[in-house]
Amino acid sequence: MDSQSSGKQRDSIFIQGGLKFQTLCGTCNNHRLGLHYDPELKHFVDQMRTGMQAVARNVVLPRIVRVKADLNLVARSVVGHILAAHSVEDTQKWRDDIGASESLRQYFLHSDREFPSEWRLYCWPYLSRKQVILRHAGWMDISLPNAGDKTVYGHILKFLPFGFWLVHNQPMEFTIDALDITPRGAPDLEPETVSFDLRQAPHHLYPENPSGHQIMVFANEQSSVAEPPPVREKSK
Repeated sequence: MDSQSSGKQRDSIFIQGGLKFQTLCGTCNNHRLGLHYDPELKHFVDQMRTGMQAVARNVVLPRIVRVKADLNLVARSVVGHILAAHSVEDTQKWRDDIGASESLRQYFLHSDREFPSEWRLYCWPYLSRKQVILRHAGWMDISLPNAGDKTVYGHILKFLPFGFWLVHNQPMEFTIDALDITPRGAPDLEPETVSFDLRQAPHHLYPENPSGHQIMVFANEQSSVAEPPPVREKSK
């Protein structure tokens, strides 16, 4: 992904989500995402799982889970997985500009850059085993009076125990039922503590199954839903 040569066909195969798609170059997939960004996302996820288990055992009251992480690393990992999950047709040829998501790509590629100001990252407790990716999707709230406030565009990534929503140019009047964890400031800031109230977790079909005055539009080739097989207990 660093140059046009990254978009050329290679002999090696890269695995993304268990499928053999060359959607990221080796440096981006193995070095940036695998070695630098994913470990912090895993740390973020593991803390949430531990907290949820404590809540389930009534060890923690009220039902609030606090996790601490470098939000820039978490955000870069989420962005990397969104980029990796693009359809094969979108990644056959190198493109110098990928539209609104170009600033996300540059943020992923350059660790010294701040999170792009036109994007926001939302996160919420996601209590389902289904893994969901929605790219280049639009949401509309027809109850809002001004046409410019009705629509948002973005990408969704959901897997137990978190849902993530990257939102582009969000209008002030467009409400999102999730916690804003957008990284702010320089990438070398200290880890931040984020609190999640499990009592306020949205439905597991949020936001791809809108209700009320909301509408969602997306393309089948830019979406995927999978459910991993249940973990079998080892026989004694």
